[in-house]
Amino acid sequence: MQVKHLAVRARLRSPWESIDLGIALARKYWLPMFLVWLIPAALLLGPLAWFFPGHPGWSLFAVWWLKPVFDRLPLFMISRTLFGTPVSALAALKAFFRQNRTDWLAWITIRRLSPTRAFDMPVTVLEQSKGGARAARIGVLHRKHSGAATWLTLTGIHLETFFLIAAFILIYLFIPEQVTANIEWTPLVRGETLALEWVSNVLCLLIMAAVAPFYIVSGFCLYIGRRIELEGWDIEIQFRDLVERHQRAQQSRKPTANGASPLATVLLLCALACASLTPTPQAWAETLESPQQAQQHIDKILAAEDFHRIEEESGWRLKDFDSEQGKIPEWLIKLFEWLFEWLSENADEADDSSGINWGALLAKPIELLLWIGVITGLIYLGWRHHEAILNSVRWQPNAKTKAAEAPETLFGLDVRQSSLPSDVCAEVLRLWRAGDQRAGLGLLYRATLSHLIEDFQFYFGDHLTESECAQLVSQRQRTPEGLQRPVSAPMSQFVQQLTMNWQQLAYAHRPPADTQVGDLCQQWQEVFANDR
Repeated sequence: MQVKHLAVRARLRSPWESIDLGIALARKYWLPMFLVWLIPAALLLGPLAWFFPGHPGWSLFAVWWLKPVFDRLPLFMISRTLFGTPVSALAALKAFFRQNRTDWLAWITIRRLSPTRAFDMPVTVLEQSKGGARAARIGVLHRKHSGAATWLTLTGIHLETFFLIAAFILIYLFIPEQVTANIEWTPLVRGETLALEWVSNVLCLLIMAAVAPFYIVSGFCLYIGRRIELEGWDIEIQFRDLVERHQRAQQSRKPTANGASPLATVLLLCALACASLTPTPQAWAETLESPQQAQQHIDKILAAEDFHRIEEESGWRLKDFDSEQGKIPEWLIKLFEWLFEWLSENADEADDSSGINWGALLAKPIELLLWIGVITGLIYLGWRHHEAILNSVRWQPNAKTKAAEAPETLFGLDVRQSSLPSDVCAEVLRLWRAGDQRAGLGLLYRATLSHLIEDFQFYFGDHLTESECAQLVSQRQRTPEGLQRPVSAPMSQFVQQLTMNWQQLAYAHRPPADTQVGDLCQQWQEVFANDR
């Protein structure tokens, strides 16, 4: 897929905007996609009707079950059309077996009832992924938009049902009243008329073929929107446009002489090749006078609230019910039986010749409710204040359990104490002077992480980024807890500064100055003086 040939505007869209875009594209290219879905399905339904004339329901069920096989051709067409290489209906039909070569068995067995089929199928058809690579890819895609894909499937099912009911109602409205008065409706309702069942099969086939383009293209647009968000296609296209404008500007400045133009082209290509081999100097904005001011400006932007904003979202959702939850538990039945027996015994005791003693009869249930309330209140208070109770009794987690939870690698770096040299700072400076800047600063960074994990009991998970680890250190420095080793302000500042320099070197390829590395080593010796 060539991103520069994308026929729609590449921008971040919400899942519902992506579905709207899919509906608009499906309306535009509906007829060819309708035909490439309908023709293979009709070719299958015809032989089934010939071989099994007395079982129309099973024939339609076979076509419905093979929907993922028929969905691939419309998906193939819209993917080529969206990236500037349209495919005709005839060419798509010729590619039927080639498009159904990958994971066809899985799609008609274990994945057939997947509610996100339209969202997941591009991974198989377009990326040709299967096995572990497909599972990893689906896991990334499903972090967003999977809910919208499920609602898209439910909407498609309801649309097919409504259209089928509407088709029967429309046929009924065209039947004259004189004819409808003489029709025996009982066999028709019971499904005892084969002709009517085959007519309904044909209507179902046409309705499925009519709805399929909207369902397939909407799911494909959800997939495209997720890839734009993950891979930054909008940014890539903007950079491509900048490069093309720059190239056009360079071409307009070339000399008009025929003999000089090829020579200038050769010279320009040589200059670009030499420039790509030489190290690129650091570029600074024209408004900044010195590198120190630029660094201060970057630190100010990174310290702003936009880079440290945390949002919490809450809402209602349906609870996931298991099939076993529909049954009444056995213990609940026995509890009610015991309550009824207990109440009946109290009623017999309270019953005398003068009548029923209602006070004695109600006293026992009220007593039971009071005891239940007291026990529930005690449990709630214990859970609500369990942290204070644990702190009051000086309870601490088992040290062996903590040690087992400590990670061995973070961000691809070995953070075990045994992997560090005896003199960390001397090894860092040696690597730095030898020209291996990434290894030198990486050693200082992983030594810092190792000391924070081993000596300060920080538990950095694989899901955290470097910035989030630094934020945890800063958070403990601001709000220390009694059971954890406190972090000093110089250590928190050092971790923040080291993390920023490591990120600039690892991701932006901008190494710090030599003097700054020496300062970092000196600060490391000061903050970890008691741990070496």
